[in-house]
Amino acid sequence: MGSRALSFINLPVELVCDVLQLLSIRDLLQCNLVCKRLQKIINESSALQFTIELSRCRMVPNLTSELSFSARLRLLRDRENAWKTLNPTSRHQMKLAHSGTIYEFSGGVYGVGKESNHRTAYITFYDLPSSASGEQLSTTHHFPDVNVVDFTMDPTQDLLVLVALNSDSSHMYNLHLRKLSTNEPHPSAPAPILPCHERRLGLDTPDNAVQIQIFGDAIGILVKESLLSLRAHFEIFKWRNVFPNSCQVKSLVGIDDFSFLSDDHFLLAQPNGMLDVYSFAGSISDENNPVYRASYELPALSPAYSFWYISLSSNPIPGYSGHAGEGEQKAYHCSPTNRIHACCLYVYQPSLPDGDTVYPFVFFFHPQALLNYQHHLKMSSTRPDLDQYLRRKGINKVHIHDEDDDDVPSSSNLNDTGLPSPDTEPSSPHSGHHSSGSFVLFDGTSSELLDFFTPQATNPGSSSMLFDVSPTSSEHMLSPGCQTPALPVPWEAWGPPNTRWFRGSLSQDWQRSVYGLRSVDCVVDRAALDSFKRGDARLNQHSETDQNDSEADTEHDSGSESDEDGFVDVNEIPFTEGDIERQLGCTVTLPKFVRVRDFNPYSVSKALDELPPDASPLPNQTRSSPKLRSPVDRERAGFVAEMVRDRGGHKRVVTEATTMNVRNVFMEDVSSSLPYVETISKDDFNVNEAMMDDCRILLVKRDKGRNSKGIIILDM
Repeated sequence: MGSRALSFINLPVELVCDVLQLLSIRDLLQCNLVCKRLQKIINESSALQFTIELSRCRMVPNLTSELSFSARLRLLRDRENAWKTLNPTSRHQMKLAHSGTIYEFSGGVYGVGKESNHRTAYITFYDLPSSASGEQLSTTHHFPDVNVVDFTMDPTQDLLVLVALNSDSSHMYNLHLRKLSTNEPHPSAPAPILPCHERRLGLDTPDNAVQIQIFGDAIGILVKESLLSLRAHFEIFKWRNVFPNSCQVKSLVGIDDFSFLSDDHFLLAQPNGMLDVYSFAGSISDENNPVYRASYELPALSPAYSFWYISLSSNPIPGYSGHAGEGEQKAYHCSPTNRIHACCLYVYQPSLPDGDTVYPFVFFFHPQALLNYQHHLKMSSTRPDLDQYLRRKGINKVHIHDEDDDDVPSSSNLNDTGLPSPDTEPSSPHSGHHSSGSFVLFDGTSSELLDFFTPQATNPGSSSMLFDVSPTSSEHMLSPGCQTPALPVPWEAWGPPNTRWFRGSLSQDWQRSVYGLRSVDCVVDRAALDSFKRGDARLNQHSETDQNDSEADTEHDSGSESDEDGFVDVNEIPFTEGDIERQLGCTVTLPKFVRVRDFNPYSVSKALDELPPDASPLPNQTRSSPKLRSPVDRERAGFVAEMVRDRGGHKRVVTEATTMNVRNVFMEDVSSSLPYVETISKDDFNVNEAMMDDCRILLVKRDKGRNSKGIIILDM
């Protein structure tokens, strides 16, 4: 009796699905094109569709989720649709027991400290998912014997890190490692207290600015010394390791900020406008850690201007694995390796007597743009105008890193789905070509799975950024790793194809306003601004926020009128007082729309498909400003154009390269090309700022002292 071979196609559907689930996402999408039977199986399998949708949204699954695949798929699609339309599934008001100037928002937990006698006496932690049910669960931890100056937390590890000042120690600070749930020493930490920043007699003061971040089993802390901002100390601890468990970078010229590009690379922003990439691996306390890899230039400033401050931020941090609060279903979370970074630049004119002339900008970039530093450095070393470039920089001798291919960071070889990164053959940065593969739309049709532009360098023109990479530069950066200065990567080689620029605002807190591949901020309702200019006393009465807020907004009951154009020169605004209202010359809290920008290539592709047939993607255009009388007025309008919008419910797709008029702050106007989708909410809210995570938006109302008065939560 003859036997017939059983083909894969004829296996039971359950077995076929089990096999397909083992494939990479790219192979799975290709299988959809093989035959109708495989296409039907893939389209009707909740597990396979959930895998595909996660890849499109640049998410990763929560392996401990108990939800069925059909429930996970429905949750993902509903939430992504809510983000796309900015139509939240629910909204509720969260009342705070107290306000404070230090706060943290991570993993569905919002913590805010309460100051007493110039120290943080206690911190209250609110479980945000519980507030949707009306319970609003919270926990308060007191610190009677610890002088807390800052804190951070990771709910996924039940970890709370307190930064405390030392008064009788050889180190300036102690990092206290505690359980977030109980305030007890964390059992996974061999040492519950980590000393940081060795004290130097006569040079250290207790009013240093401190920034801290947790990323998995490591903690990064930056101490920016107040003494003329000329010194800085950056240190990384592996908090689960026994001593010695840290490496550090000390700088005599200062460090403005830091951000982790991956789980083994970090980025330092220098005051002279240079972004430095470092790596660390193996034993954290090895004398070769961290290793200096490359420097990236920012656009060249005009001679009269200087960088005042540079801020870096991105969320979620590497190592984040999601957190399910009370009553929250966590089926997936944003990929820590596929996220957008924000860089805020504050530029000023030091020659002016008041010193308050600040021009804010913000640009967004994907970390892969900086992790491909070997390619950038090799391309820069072969540029035709290299000799002229070196002479203009004052460089007599320079060393170009030429590392082996097997030393490329692992994050540059694989993306978060485990797929090889696109080819890195040189191409024009403005060609508009993406790396692509097939994927399946909801209806089973085939399209392109767009990815970010492959970071590449062409033969750029000359850059006039004044950066000294003579041996004195390496003396300023006293890191124990590579000390040989490398030729910096010019802005023209990496910036225009891999970034998107906007004029900034002194009120935006980008550290909490970027999450995954999205950013959120607030823009003023122009009708509200016009009402204020007309002296309308009922300005705030129509806002939904005020109707639900039982606290009276009494701090804005008096003030002077703005100028007749409704704008105030940003030069007159001290940074410490920065908010949108002050920059616009208003004395009340204006209603604002919520604006979300999505840099996910798939979101851009879908938005383009949904455009009407006669529509086209738009450049970064804004409403024309009122007729202005003088160059000063035109300067004012230029820096508030991004803060004001005519209406809500607006959406646009921006795919073309745009050139921003920088008002002569930089040597040339800045071009950028990173595609995005912008959505503005239909409703307005009487709030000061917005924050976000993967499934909610927090709208914060603050008083004159910048303390939180209340928070509106929009659940997506």
